[in-house]
Amino acid sequence: MKKTLIILGIIIGVLVLAVGIYYLDAYLKQPTEQEIEEAREQIEKGFQTPEKDMPEDQKLDLIEFFPDGMLEFQLQEVIHAMSHQKVKADQKWGVHMITKERIERLLEIAEMNKEKYEWGQIYIDILSRWVEGDFSKAVEDHNAIWELQDGNVGIAYDLLSPVEEKAYLDYYFKEQ
Repeated sequence: MKKTLIILGIIIGVLVLAVGIYYLDAYLKQPTEQEIEEAREQIEKGFQTPEKDMPEDQKLDLIEFFPDGMLEFQLQEVIHAMSHQKVKADQKWGVHMITKERIERLLEIAEMNKEKYEWGQIYIDILSRWVEGDFSKAVEDHNAIWELQDGNVGIAYDLLSPVEEKAYLDYYFKEQ
């Protein structure tokens, strides 16, 4: 009986220690206010960077890459892929960096083709917010497009923090 109590005590002690280490580790990994602010500044800088000033491997000819006659499913794909920069989802397929200039071009296309696109007003609503730098509804925006595409995995459930978004950008768009 005494041996069982000692073993049980050791097991409980190890569990308490493991839980304590887990929470201490999580606490220590929290970004500082300075790290959050630096991430916000870098995200805003990237958003405002004109296409001509982008790194060579990331530059796009916006008229060629996003033509006036862009098909609706193509516009959906780009909006969906851009939203991945802003949202948490268990699976993400497609990557496009968000810049103001790119969003302005996509908004121009959406407005130009509003009557031709079945869901033209949805694209205009999303892109009109985004062009102003308002991504507060990016989860809803992602999921609206995801539903139009008959998505079955990868629903967005939260916004990325600035530090998480910076890590996403560093991973996919770090200058080579």
